[in-house]
Formats: sequence, C-alpha cells, structure tokens
Amino acid sequence: MTTTATGLRMVRGEVDLREFNRWMGSRRLQDPDHAMHCLLKECFGEKAPKPFRLVATRGASVGSLYGYGTTDAGALRESAAICACPLQARVLPADRIDDKPMPAEWRVGLRLGFEARVRPVVRYTHRGECGNADAPCRERRFARRDQCDNCRASPERDAFLHEALTHDDKGEMERTGRTREAVYRDWLASKLAGCGGAILDTEKTRLASFRRTRAVRKLHRRYSEGPDALMRGELEVTDSAAFGALLARGIGRHRAYGYGMLLLRPASGRG
Repeated sequence: MTTTATGLRMVRGEVDLREFNRWMGSRRLQDPDHAMHCLLKECFGEKAPKPFRLVATRGASVGSLYGYGTTDAGALRESAAICACPLQARVLPADRIDDKPMPAEWRVGLRLGFEARVRPVVRYTHRGECGNADAPCRERRFARRDQCDNCRASPERDAFLHEALTHDDKGEMERTGRTREAVYRDWLASKLAGCGGAILDTEKTRLASFRRTRAVRKLHRRYSEGPDALMRGELEVTDSAAFGALLARGIGRHRAYGYGMLLLRPASGRG
C-alpha cells in the first residue's frame, strides 16, 4: 500500500483536453472549473490537490494540471487506478502524474516571482433586494438565497465594481488612477497581508489578463458571473511557516475550483 507523504508537495499531471471535453459532455457539465473539481474529487477524494490550476494554451490538445497537497504521486496513482472510470483515466492518465517536495523552510527576505489565477471578489451584505431594508435575505424565512424569487444579488461582488459603486462621480476613479489593475493589486496585497507569510511588491505586480466568466457551483445550481484575473508579480517572504501555509491554502475564494494557486518563479530583482 502506497503511503501518503508528509510536508507540502507540488503535483503535476497531463490532461487530455479532448477527453476532458468528452467526459464533461457525458456528465452534462458546462463549467470546466467545476468539472475539474468534480473529476479530482472522484478520482482522489480527500487526497485531491487543492489549490490547483489547469494551464492550457488556446487550441492545445494537452494541458498541464498543477496543484499543492500532502499526498505524493504514488498515492494519487493508486487512488486513480482504483476509483477513476475508464474515461477519467484517459483524461488524466495515472502514469503522467508526478510530484516534488516543496521546501520545508523558506528564508525570510527571499524574493520570489509568482503567477496566480484569482477571483478578486469581496463579500458584502445586501439589504432591501427582497423588500426588507432591515435584514439581509439570509436572516429571513428563506433557507438559501436562491430560494427567494425576488432576491438575485450575489453575496460576493467584483472588487473593482464594489469600489466603483462607492463613488457618486463616475469619473472619480479614473481621475485618481484607480484602474482595474490597481484595485486588483490592492486586493491581492490585502489577501497576502491577511494570510501572513509574504508581502506583495506592488510596483512589480500587474494584471496580465482579465475576463469575466460564468461559474456554477454545486450548492447554487445556477450560474454566477465574476472576474477571472491572472496576476503576475513579485513578493517577499516574511515568515517561513506562514508562507508554507499560504501556498497550501491558496489565495482568495473559489480555491477548490482552479483559483488561488501561487505558481512560483525566480524574482527579476535582488533576492
């Protein structure tokens, strides 16, 4: 019996994107992020890497799945051999899964480059959408927000839109330099500060790409739209243990659906 490794490990697997689309169709799944979440849980259970990220170029037939976890590749292969259906086995071949141990200690002051796909949203309490200005929907008679026909606001909002709505003057954000990139950079800096372990170099961090995507989550049973941002930049390690925990946890919300993983690279400056 293969044993589970101790310590944080980085896992990589090859994903056959054509077979992945075929499997999604067989399950009537429309959201690739939700589909990959389901596939990993069904193949690996609690051993599934999280956070993870699927990296694939446009038009490619094969993508790369990266993730962090405490389970080594041998245990993942064993689980896939037992639990994966034949089509899932073609999507993520067990013999293409590999891993490496991540450092147990991180030098304080170490500068690292990174890339992260994030969903920069903020949670908020909405009032009045149900005609009740005194209490949010969740405090009323509806067990779930989506059971209320009159209340369609999401409990989370694009961080850029959320800040824009605080300004009465529509041109104020533009005049003060509060671009989408600036808002998302500050959002990322606050998330790192909240987790501890590292501080963001805001001067070397930028928004590499942005789009809005529709996502479906199991509990909601309907689509919600939100920001899908790729951030690239540099950070500095401030606490060894906390930085390791940050990598293992990921950044922001929707970490079980392909967001929040820090892919590290050498820093461009001093280190």
